[in-house]
Amino acid sequence: MGQFVLKIKKAIYPAFNLLSGLSIRVFKPFEKGDFIEINGYLGSVEHKGFKKTILKNIEGEQVQIANTLFYTKHLHNLTHENIVNIDLYVAVDYCEEMTKVKKMILEYLMNNGGLLKSPAPKIFVKKIKNAHVELGIKIWCSIEKYLEVEAETEALLKEYLRAKGISLEPENNELNKLMMA
Repeated sequence: MGQFVLKIKKAIYPAFNLLSGLSIRVFKPFEKGDFIEINGYLGSVEHKGFKKTILKNIEGEQVQIANTLFYTKHLHNLTHENIVNIDLYVAVDYCEEMTKVKKMILEYLMNNGGLLKSPAPKIFVKKIKNAHVELGIKIWCSIEKYLEVEAETEALLKEYLRAKGISLEPENNELNKLMMA
């Protein structure tokens, strides 16, 4: 029975994918150049084909998305939703367990009322230095809350992590105080 269902799915999938591509062209949920998020993939639309759509992600890589995803998952067209991205930076000491730190960062961000839950925040290693790992964090908010979120979130996140006992690289002004003492 399982093999039969698998064969049916394999036979129907290409037709559904092609119909999805046609539907994208007719209903235009996004255009070339729009910045979208679908099923965890985030990027600008480079190409709309009948079987797949190609996105250019934040790292500049091309990602191919089967068109069926646009009708089975939730699409965020960030170009049309007045949503903006904010980049944060946190330098964490090597002695810290990075999985634990990332979990704490996500916990803090998910409890921040000014941020959007979707698209989800992204945390990635930006640089590896002598004593610290620089983490880049991409968060999203509405244009209306941008100034507030941009001005406060990074400082409050660092304060939160320090309060939880996470060792961070000293800020420049903190470093200057230490050197003068």
